[in-house]
Amino acid sequence: MERLRNAYRNMSLLRAFTVTVFFTFGAVFLLSLLVIWGCSYFRSRLLPDSGAVFLTVRASTTDGAVRTYSARLRLGEEEAGSLSSLVAMDGNGNPIPDTLDPTTVSATVAKADSSYTMLTPKRKLAYRICGAVTVAFPALLSVAGVLFCGFFFYRHKLAPPLKILRDATEKIADKNLDFKIPQGSEDELGALCRSFEEMRRALSLNNREMWKMIEERKLLQSSVAHDLRNPIAIIEGYAEYLEFHARADDLTPHKTLEMLGNISRAAKRLEQYTESVRRIDQLDEIELCRRATTTEELISALTADLTVMAADAGKSLAVTNEVPPAVISADASILHRVLENIVGNAGRAAEEKIELSFAMCEGRLAVTVADDGDGFPEEILSGKNRLLLPKADEGGHCGIGLTVSRILCRKHGGSIELSNRVPHGAAVKIFFEV
Repeated sequence: MERLRNAYRNMSLLRAFTVTVFFTFGAVFLLSLLVIWGCSYFRSRLLPDSGAVFLTVRASTTDGAVRTYSARLRLGEEEAGSLSSLVAMDGNGNPIPDTLDPTTVSATVAKADSSYTMLTPKRKLAYRICGAVTVAFPALLSVAGVLFCGFFFYRHKLAPPLKILRDATEKIADKNLDFKIPQGSEDELGALCRSFEEMRRALSLNNREMWKMIEERKLLQSSVAHDLRNPIAIIEGYAEYLEFHARADDLTPHKTLEMLGNISRAAKRLEQYTESVRRIDQLDEIELCRRATTTEELISALTADLTVMAADAGKSLAVTNEVPPAVISADASILHRVLENIVGNAGRAAEEKIELSFAMCEGRLAVTVADDGDGFPEEILSGKNRLLLPKADEGGHCGIGLTVSRILCRKHGGSIELSNRVPHGAAVKIFFEV
């Protein structure tokens, strides 16, 4: 029974509806046939001796007299033997002389009166009720079959997935994506439930990514606001100093130039920070464009460009490639930009050399960039308070390349992991979904 129930649940809607209608029609037909036969049999039993007939025989004797004999028989018993027996007997069943003229013998058969008019009132009522049941019951059974068919089909095929979908839409409307939609059956509505589950997973993933981006953007804004306070405070301090000493008329030209130079440098730092924020905002407009390429071709192109960058920074680049030959799908421009940012930062931080290694990790391309410099500040490794560097370096770099690389890696389905090496040096591990 359980196998039949599972088979029906996994049927397509059209097939399940056809099977339901077929079995319902068959049940209605058989029940109607049984009721009609039963009523007909009962009505036949109500009529008095409905199978009886009267056999009448007429014959002339040798003396010219006409004899008539009648007998009540069952239908089918009026054979020739009955004729001879009737002719040989008188009305009282006694043998008579053989004085009949055989050429004058004739017989007639008349059905006995067994009509409805001979029934008692109770039998007449029962007879009429049976006739009404014979007509009405099949019609009522047909209506009941249609209702049963619709109810059964709705309850077993439509109601369960509709309830699942209704509950899912209510939860999604309440902004609750932390649930799982049951798979249900293998029919069209089951496929719809699976599509809803895929949509829920996509919405949940997009929602998490959106909140992650919002939190990162808030963190970035907080970091920039924190860093902007220093140059603004410097500018305000020097402005107050110049205003105070200008009124006192005790400013020397040398001191004035020194103050103006400091203000100019602080203003440039402000410009660098605002430019960094503008560049990060532009990253949202970049679209991922994957193309099929071989790992040898991609890694060869990356290695050639990064070797030139390391040489320009006066550092050596050691490359290790453990990626097997394969065809991958990647946006080479994003990979180049991320690695150029990371290797550029490593070139400024390294003392003598940069190490670059390629490997495959769980279907993703893993690239590690390590240097022998001082390593990352604790604020960057914790990732709790800042995205940019605590302060710009001598070249005016404030860590915008690292933030840009994080955003681009996320666009490519990857991530960035930061760590420090022992005894010193920094390591950046980059993952790209290929």
